[in-house]
Amino acid sequence: MTDTGLRYEAATERRSWMLSTLQTVGFLSVTDLARQLGVSQMTIRRDLHALEDDGHVRLVHGGASLTPGAPLRSSSPEDDDAEARERVAAFAVGLVGDKDTIAIDAGATGHAVARALPETFRGCVISHSLPVLQCLSTGGLERVVALGGELLAGRHAFVGPTTEAATAQLRVRTFFFTPCGIDARGLYAASPAEASVQRQLMDIADDVVLVVTQEAFRTSAPARIAPLGRLTRLVTDQRPPAELACALRRVGVLPHVVDG
Repeated sequence: MTDTGLRYEAATERRSWMLSTLQTVGFLSVTDLARQLGVSQMTIRRDLHALEDDGHVRLVHGGASLTPGAPLRSSSPEDDDAEARERVAAFAVGLVGDKDTIAIDAGATGHAVARALPETFRGCVISHSLPVLQCLSTGGLERVVALGGELLAGRHAFVGPTTEAATAQLRVRTFFFTPCGIDARGLYAASPAEASVQRQLMDIADDVVLVVTQEAFRTSAPARIAPLGRLTRLVTDQRPPAELACALRRVGVLPHVVDG
């Protein structure tokens, strides 16, 4: 194969990998791509421009995201909780009035809540989640408030002082809260930075609706967000473990279990 042919094959493989990764994470920076793929930033920009010309991605400041409306897929090839997320999300959005102002948390379940919003919803959505914001960008909503800041790669969520400063000026009727973990002692995030943003979103909400699948009952996370008493209600796909169920009853939160 000629040098030209080798270069073409390498470029094709890079672009295929970029597109596949974008379909999972939603955003990739030029700097990170150059480091991961071992090529120059100029080469990465050429690849991204080619993907944009084909209609696959949209170039944004510092990198690229999927085109508006393009679906994200789970980071796991087999997401055992995907159907459960859809069920609990569909029930949760039934708690929303058509003109309410709501906040939606980051993570796969938060993304499911955004997708489940009915066509009749004409309220305002506030979120620090990049996938949620992308999902709603072509949904016909008149008001979507993006809480920008530093992008937290693992949760694809904005965090930090800029995010918190923007949150402090707002108020919502309902916060759909999707933390990484929950036990009898409280609610947990993967990082202190996101825990801080989630606490602020709880502070500006009239109602805090915890929307989780059974995965949250068995997940350990290091950053404590808040005690269980901060919740208004819980929507889940399976009854919580006995110790957690007792702790929830003590603070007056009874779970609504959405059966399969």
